[in-house]
Amino acid sequence: MHQRISRRTDKRATATLSTLAAALLTCAVPSAHAGSTIELGADTTLDYTFTLSYGLGMRTRAPSGNLLTPANINGDDGDRNFAKNKLIENQVSLLGEVNLKHDDWGVFVRADTFYDQAYHRPNYNDAPGTVNQSGQYNNFTSDARYWSGGHTTLLAAYAYNTFHIGSTSLNVKVGDQVVAWGESLFFPNIAGAQGPSDATKSYMAGAEVKDILLPVPQISTQWQITPNFSLLGYYQFSYQQNRLTAPGTYWSYSDVTGPGAQYIIGPGGMIIPRGPDDKPSARNQWGIGARFRVLGDTELGLYHLHYNDMNPSVVTTYFPTLQYQQTYFSNIKLTGASFSTQVGPVNVAGEVSYRQGAAVLVNTPTGPQSTRANVLQTNLSGIYSIGPSFLANSQSLIGELTYVHAGSISELDGSTTLANSRNALAMEIAWTLSYKNVFNGWDLDVPLTYTHDLTGTSPLAGALGSLTGQGDHRVTAGVTFTRLSNLQLSLVYAKFLGSPNPVTRPLADRDYVLATATYHF
Repeated sequence: MHQRISRRTDKRATATLSTLAAALLTCAVPSAHAGSTIELGADTTLDYTFTLSYGLGMRTRAPSGNLLTPANINGDDGDRNFAKNKLIENQVSLLGEVNLKHDDWGVFVRADTFYDQAYHRPNYNDAPGTVNQSGQYNNFTSDARYWSGGHTTLLAAYAYNTFHIGSTSLNVKVGDQVVAWGESLFFPNIAGAQGPSDATKSYMAGAEVKDILLPVPQISTQWQITPNFSLLGYYQFSYQQNRLTAPGTYWSYSDVTGPGAQYIIGPGGMIIPRGPDDKPSARNQWGIGARFRVLGDTELGLYHLHYNDMNPSVVTTYFPTLQYQQTYFSNIKLTGASFSTQVGPVNVAGEVSYRQGAAVLVNTPTGPQSTRANVLQTNLSGIYSIGPSFLANSQSLIGELTYVHAGSISELDGSTTLANSRNALAMEIAWTLSYKNVFNGWDLDVPLTYTHDLTGTSPLAGALGSLTGQGDHRVTAGVTFTRLSNLQLSLVYAKFLGSPNPVTRPLADRDYVLATATYHF
């Protein structure tokens, strides 16, 4: 009964998807500017803006048999739960920002809330013997419904002030905030060690590092000593891990990690339950840095961080009973540097980091286990803006390369053999063609992206963003119509290339199309 109702709903929603862009293009939208400012008195203002969005997404490729084998029984729920030509998203969301400012001090708050109907219905899983959850096999867990189906998140809530000390200025922020240093665009490097990330957002077409970072309660400072030299610092009051995809959700390819994970299915159907997470304390999470400008267009940065790993390692324990736990390594040190400069018409930037004591997987007699290693990562990027041409009114071309190397691997159970590669190299290119006033006050952007794990599977989890292993490569193409800077209508298609593989390409069958409408007010 429920299955039939769900399929009728999806049939109507699929029809809606095919007509959404055309229907929205006929909307009459009044002329307005996003957000507003309220004058509250002398040197006191309240600025606010809200963004209302609706997204409708559909899977366009059937689950691959390569990923539904018994060997992948602990990584197939997210694949089985979504059928071809069925909804993966039916979401309405609201993002709000408020900035109360008086002279040099103020309070800034950002929050969002959303509801996704795609996770509040039975799913399409038809293999009850492979599901890593208790209860109805074709229902999403309560954690999946919460994290992917709808909740409210505080994205920022901090007070700030600028203190003038002689000829210098000291900016201080206290509260929930994101601190991100360095020059990474698509692949987290230094910024990835400064706070948690939202894994689900990293899978969206063209997602940048700034889009996936989550706030942490902390104090951050920037002391502008001279116009060309500043000192940076932060200290975090709380430890928060990365927000992994919940098992059974569309982008999940592990049934045993993330919110709501319950158990591992072992040999012969043996159930290994999940025990309590082993999290580090909130102490000793801090960073210091310096930025200085030289030769006019060149900015250099030096950084040193002390942090706790935000990605979990899975360990099996036998006391008091057989169970597995998510554990997080602590006391990792990172030393890094960055640069940004102008080379002709191209903005060129890069960064390098060296992590001491980072978590990597090594092969042991009982399977892959986590140990410590020293990890080097380098990023190099370029941004090129192109003026009017026969192709478009304007274009932007953005590219980034990242390289990861692991060394000085600590021996575990007699092994220093990495489960993944010692070296990995990946790239992403984003090309956007822009057209002004294509019809009746509407502008058009055509974003194209290509992402490729060129060689190796990163020894450092998350270093290559959403890429999962060697040979993982994807392409996306879309159109975005914008009217009066308020209304945006977008349609994007994502194609995963290469053969699905549960180890290195577990998402290679997740092609999708997504239509969104966004209004700023």
